Amino acid sequence: CHGMTMGEIRQMLGPEQLEKMRKNPAHARLPGGESQQDVTKRLEPFIVDYLERQVSPVVVISHLSTLQILYEYFLGTGSDSRGPFWALSMPVGTVIQLVARFGGASAGVSWEETRFTI
Repeated sequence: CHGMTMGEIRQMLGPEQLEKMRKNPAHARLPGGESQQDVTKRLEPFIVDYLERQVSPVVVISHLSTLQILYEYFLGTGSDSRGPFWALSMPVGTVIQLVARFGGASAGVSWEETRFTI
């Protein structure tokens, strides 16, 4: 669907597939593609075994959907009430810096976000 307009995507998918995506975005798959759940499952070992253990800065350069799911994972923005992961704003030519801020055992981790246009 890369490079297609929303109208072209709607026409290609048809009303049945669009309704499936609206009702259950985490499990919806575009033809030949992965669902949010598929990508999350594929990324889980990378997140747990690598990203969560880092104490120095990490730069991740990847496809948009992968970046959206990583962002969602760390900031906890994933929720059916907030819409599907693909609706998260990640403008082209933008670096998103997330810095962990630890607030003690009871407060957990919060994230400071800064966006840089390159």
